[in-house]
Amino acid sequence: MTENFNYLFQYLEKENITIDKTEFEFQIQSHPAYPSLLSITDTLSFFSIDNLATRVAKEQIDDLPTQFIVYLNEELNPPGLFFIEKKGENYSILKDKNTNTISLQELEQRWLEIVLVVEKQEFEPTKIKKNNFIGFFISLLIPALGGVLYSLNATAKEILFLLLPIIGVLFSVAALKDLFDAKSELLNSFCNMKASTSCDTIVGSNKWKIFEIVNFSDLSMVFFSFQFIGLFFSILTNNIDSFFMLQKILLVFAVPVIFASLYYQKYVEKKWCPICLVIISIILLEFGYLLVFQKINFTIHIQSILLYGLVFLSILIAWLGLKKLLTSQKELKEFHFKDSRFMRNYEVFRNNLMAYGKMQLPETPIIIGNKDSSLELALITSPFCGYCKETHELLEKILFKNQQYLKLRILISADIDSINEERKTFFRILMSIYLQNGASSFLEALTNWFTNKDLKKWLESYNHDFEREKIDSIYRLQNQWCIDNKFYQTPLIFINGYSYPKMYERKNLVYFIDDLMEDKF
Repeated sequence: MTENFNYLFQYLEKENITIDKTEFEFQIQSHPAYPSLLSITDTLSFFSIDNLATRVAKEQIDDLPTQFIVYLNEELNPPGLFFIEKKGENYSILKDKNTNTISLQELEQRWLEIVLVVEKQEFEPTKIKKNNFIGFFISLLIPALGGVLYSLNATAKEILFLLLPIIGVLFSVAALKDLFDAKSELLNSFCNMKASTSCDTIVGSNKWKIFEIVNFSDLSMVFFSFQFIGLFFSILTNNIDSFFMLQKILLVFAVPVIFASLYYQKYVEKKWCPICLVIISIILLEFGYLLVFQKINFTIHIQSILLYGLVFLSILIAWLGLKKLLTSQKELKEFHFKDSRFMRNYEVFRNNLMAYGKMQLPETPIIIGNKDSSLELALITSPFCGYCKETHELLEKILFKNQQYLKLRILISADIDSINEERKTFFRILMSIYLQNGASSFLEALTNWFTNKDLKKWLESYNHDFEREKIDSIYRLQNQWCIDNKFYQTPLIFINGYSYPKMYERKNLVYFIDDLMEDKF
């Protein structure tokens, strides 16, 4: 079960900070310390949101901002994080969409001194465009369904009954929300409205051995799907009476299942599942519907039994196959999270980084950032390398955020004596831009090149004087070092002289920067 971060998202919204919630949840679940406070602060930092987690005594509550997050004691649950907003003399506290108002004295009694605050962004956040495919699909499905029913001359009573299994299927999907990866704050609030309610506890329980084979959610999904498709078949074949007769039989057999579900919730798990209770209510409504509107004689033909048996068997096989596929995808996702946590563990990264020893890199005049920093990133690159653009963008992003705390040395791999004259001029001008105009002009020229990669236009834009012998000697030194150490491909990253581990993707470097800045090696 994943952690609910509604309190954090509410806080960020109050601070006018927009964040991609899905991406946030993926990144934080990949953190090796998930779901700790450290994982929250690191993930906020990953999204470039300035934040601070610190200890604050209860006597200093009045000195805090009007909005913040804090650890508080709970009466029936372990301590947790809450979003706090000061309103006059009182405080509003929020968690899991439940909002309460407490006094300063009550807050002090529950206070655990650990506070998280974020800093407002000065720029207008980029709005995230959400994919509304499901809403679009439903908007097309409803009129299409209505058109089919109209063409089949379905009666109002038949349409009324059809609505019940449709609702049943929707709530069955809701009961299996973890399997379908259907996240909904409203659904979470509905399932956890009281301390005595929990859909996840009931749906995920297997205290009865039979649940290892089939559970209540499977039964409801197959049952309502069969009703929905079966009614269509009955309207199409003009065999309504046989369908409703069969429903009476099935609903009679559903009664023991209902009692078993209620018993299991009340006495085995001692928790109520609101979604399960809604599904039970739908079945009882169907029973009432048949008693009131479908007073038919008990007659059913063998052909009808075979037809509906085939429909039921097809739905059952389809559901079991779909469930197996969804379960495999869920397990794969969970494995990916665990793998990401391992790969983002700093100690593991550090051990791999230092496994092959430190190298003495050649001299280069191109140093960007804080030249006195103890943390040095070095990049061996080539402007004509197909993979170097992405690495340059990554390192520039890291440097922009942490330029006071690290330096970036850039070594350019170029065999200045064997390339054509046009490229020689390009490399000499590029080096000369840094030597004469500094880091900003150099990065601007390099970015322009990676963006357009038009050599003639670039040379026209950056017509620059250069000292050929001095610059060529720099390139020869760096190129010979690469040859001597058998570094023939670019880009290559070094951290304080240690080669970046091959088992890590270069983009993962952002996860370790904070630890690298604190480490001394």
